Amino acid sequence: MLSGIVCGIRHAAEPSGNTYYITSLEGPMLHELKSSIVLHLGEQVEAEVFGELITSAIINQDGPALKMCLDAVRLRASKLLIERELSQSDRIERITINMQPKLNQAAQLLLEKLYLGAPVIVRFHNDADGATGAYGLYLSINQILGKICQVGSPKIFWKMHRSVSYTLGDSREDLLTIGNYDSVAKPLLLITDFGTSEESLQGAALANEKFDIIWLDHHPVLRELAEMVGNYINPWMFGGDSNYTAGMLTCEFGKSFASIDLSLIEKASLIGDYSGYAVEDKGARGLALLLDMLTSDKRIAFSSGGDITPMEIDQILRDESRSAELIRYATTRLEEAIDSGLEGLKHYKSEIGNIYVLDFENVRKDAMTKYPLPGRYASKLLERIEKEGKGPSILVLHFGHFVSIRVSGEISGRVGLLRIVGGIKSDYDYVEAAGGHNNAASIKLRSEEYKKEAINTLLRGFGCSIL
Repeated sequence: MLSGIVCGIRHAAEPSGNTYYITSLEGPMLHELKSSIVLHLGEQVEAEVFGELITSAIINQDGPALKMCLDAVRLRASKLLIERELSQSDRIERITINMQPKLNQAAQLLLEKLYLGAPVIVRFHNDADGATGAYGLYLSINQILGKICQVGSPKIFWKMHRSVSYTLGDSREDLLTIGNYDSVAKPLLLITDFGTSEESLQGAALANEKFDIIWLDHHPVLRELAEMVGNYINPWMFGGDSNYTAGMLTCEFGKSFASIDLSLIEKASLIGDYSGYAVEDKGARGLALLLDMLTSDKRIAFSSGGDITPMEIDQILRDESRSAELIRYATTRLEEAIDSGLEGLKHYKSEIGNIYVLDFENVRKDAMTKYPLPGRYASKLLERIEKEGKGPSILVLHFGHFVSIRVSGEISGRVGLLRIVGGIKSDYDYVEAAGGHNNAASIKLRSEEYKKEAINTLLRGFGCSIL
C-alpha cells in the first residue's frame, strides 16, 4: 500500500496513458507510476500498486496533507545538503566558500523539485566548460536519485545550447517542453555557462513567469538579470571573476548535495576555458579536448547527429578504448586545422602587441566535420601563436556573420576587450549581439556584409590601421 500525494502528472493523449509522480507521506520518496484510474494533482491517495501500476486507490482531497508533504520534502531536501569544510589556502576555495550559502539554497530548490516530480530543464553551453558542468551535475544527480525516487525517476531534460544568449524563442521552446506536465511545484530551469547578456532579458522574463530558475554563470554580471533571477550565482559576485569557470561552479553546485569526486571534470573545465587557475593534467586535457569535439559535432562519435547529452558523454567515457580513440582523432584534427590557420594569418602591429586576423572559412572549407568550432578554435590557435614565441597577441577570427576575438592574458588588462566590444555594440546598429570577457569575446552581426566594417572598427580600437 502506497500512501502519498499526487505531486506531478505527465499528460498523455489519453488519460489512461498518464504518468503520475506520487510523493509518499513517509520518507518522503518519489514514485513514478501508471494508474488504472484517473488521478488529479494534489490528491491524497492510498494506493494498491502492482509493479509500476496503481490498480486501485482511495482518494482524499486533503489540503493539509499536501502542506504536510511539502514541509516534509523541504526537510528531507535540506538533510541531503552536505556540510563542506574547505581550506582557506587558495583563492579559488575562498570564492567557493563565499558562494556556498547560495549554492546550498539553489541545491535545496533542485532537490525539492526532484522529490515532487516537477520537470527540470538543464541548458548548458556547447563547449568544454558548459559540458563539464552538465556532466558533473548529471553524475551528482544520478548519485542521489536512489534517495529520492523509489520507482521510475524525475523527468530531466538536458539541452545543449549553441548561443551565448537565452532568447524569447528559447523560452517558448522550454514552455512547450513542459507543456504536458502538471505539478504542485513550479518546473525548474537551470542554465549554466551562457546567457548573461541584455539579449537574454526578454527570454528570462518570460521563463521567470512559469519556472523557478537557477542560473550558474561566470561572465561579467548583468545587474538586471541578477535582480530578476533569485538563484543567479556568479563568482564575480563573491570575489572572483571569469577564471572561476561555469563548469567548476556547476560541479561545486552538484557537490552541495552529492558526495562525489568531480576533480578531474573541474580541472578539464579550467583547462578547456583557459582559466588562470588551470594546472596541467593529461587526463583533464584529454577530457576537455574530447568534450570540445563532442559538443562541436556529435556525428564523430555517434551515427546520428543532433546535440550531445550527458548520458552520451558518460557512455563514451565508460568505454576507455573508445574515448582514447576519439581523443586521438580530436588531437589530430585540431593540429591540422591549426597548421592551416597559421598559414592564413594576416599580421598587424600596434603598441599593444601583435594582431592577427584569420578568415575561418578557409580553414573549414574542405573539412568533413564541424569540429573545431570557430570560437574554441580561436583560443587554441592563439595558444599556438604564443607558444611559437610571437609574444602577447590579439586574434580576430571571422566566419560568416560572426567575429571571435581572443587576447593573450598578459595584455588583456591593457586591451580592455569587453569595453571595446561593448562600445561597438552600442554604437553600431549592424551588431545583433556581443559579449564575453577581457580574454575572449564574440560579435554577431545582422549580416555578413558588415563584417569588414566591424573588423576595421576593432582594429582601430586596438590601435592599428584598418584592412
